[in-house]
Amino acid sequence: MERENGDGPDGNGSWMMRVTEPQEIASGVMLMTSGSGPMASNLYLVRSGPAWVMVDCGWAGSAEPVRRAVEKVLGSGNMPAAIFLTHIHPDHSGAAGALARLWEIPVYVHQAELPMAAGRYIPEFSMPLDRWFIAPALWALPARARRRIEAAGDITDVVQGLPRDGKVPGLADWVAVPTPGHTAGHVAYWRTGDGVLITGDAVVTVNLNSIRGFLPGGPDLCGPPWYTTWNWKLAIDSAARLAELGPRLLAPGHGPPLAMGVVPRLRAMATRQHTQRITLRRRIAGAPGPV
Repeated sequence: MERENGDGPDGNGSWMMRVTEPQEIASGVMLMTSGSGPMASNLYLVRSGPAWVMVDCGWAGSAEPVRRAVEKVLGSGNMPAAIFLTHIHPDHSGAAGALARLWEIPVYVHQAELPMAAGRYIPEFSMPLDRWFIAPALWALPARARRRIEAAGDITDVVQGLPRDGKVPGLADWVAVPTPGHTAGHVAYWRTGDGVLITGDAVVTVNLNSIRGFLPGGPDLCGPPWYTTWNWKLAIDSAARLAELGPRLLAPGHGPPLAMGVVPRLRAMATRQHTQRITLRRRIAGAPGPV
């Protein structure tokens, strides 16, 4: 697949990440990928009637390549009506502030995700990677440097909470489905008419919990990476809830779209991960568990 030339510093001096050419995976749903290899994350342009919106927007260094890619689809000078985030993690929300300010559009997240919008480390919403590496590294920095990093990730000036009834502003045929676990306010976006499900990191099609998952091969349906997940039990429950929707096309935050056997594979994955969690808890407690 051809890629945008993103190898170079952007106007703010940060390195730009490559973004793939937009690819239509369903009617009115265009897939792009920001970054490459283990760093790659998916973002989507979605049409509803005459309007377009973005779902997730990639790393901070992807902002300019994303802008160019979007302009190819919508035409010069046109822009999405809004950005909808599945969750606030830098590989999905990093470019949100820059793009929203450039386009003068709102960014929507679930109400429970709003505390993360300030770009600060919040212990009660932290994940293992935060506790082991990111927080210690931040607190080792001078206060001024730490404030500068936090300010760069602050999107409180453009962010809004999604309606509590699940409606998606401007997308009458889509519903925001709460899928907490990876983060406290993670959501998936579900088009009821044809079964398209944008899952963010609630369910992905590359196994980011295994070195084997980074190797080329077919889609490997999996839950989110445990080391970047806030509450693993809730994440497993959310995956099972998505299976109940009966999706026909799964558009994940990482990995290729999946359109074959989606529901049975989702159910099998949720059962497998539930069993793995019970086994791990037994072994941690010193009790015998399945081999």
